[in-house]
Amino acid sequence: MFVNAPPWREQCDAARSIKERFGSEKALGYLIGEKFLAYLHAADRNGSLRDDLPRFVAEVRDIFATWELRDYLCGVRRLGAAAHVLSEAQYGEMSAAGALGDDVVRAAKDVILLERAKQMLLAP
Repeated sequence: MFVNAPPWREQCDAARSIKERFGSEKALGYLIGEKFLAYLHAADRNGSLRDDLPRFVAEVRDIFATWELRDYLCGVRRLGAAAHVLSEAQYGEMSAAGALGDDVVRAAKDVILLERAKQMLLAP
């Protein structure tokens, strides 16, 4: 287990602050689109992370209403830090300039991780 609090606890606290200051959409982009998906990816390789996943899921469900999670997960178009930090115009400019690294393999992995996140976070 963890000597200190697991990193996702701090990320959940940060998401609460983001939600309060900037709204649910920004907080969901940060916590789900960036941190939760990265955690899922890492948990595939690390048993202690995998074991702690149900607690992370429960905390995410505590922060967001089911309808917020469903709306985000079923309508997400961009993932990662740039997705929730940049405006549509900024994201478009950076993408067009090749700064976001359009990688079809990474995009496919993201789709698979997103589907797993839907199953975990939207399960009854």
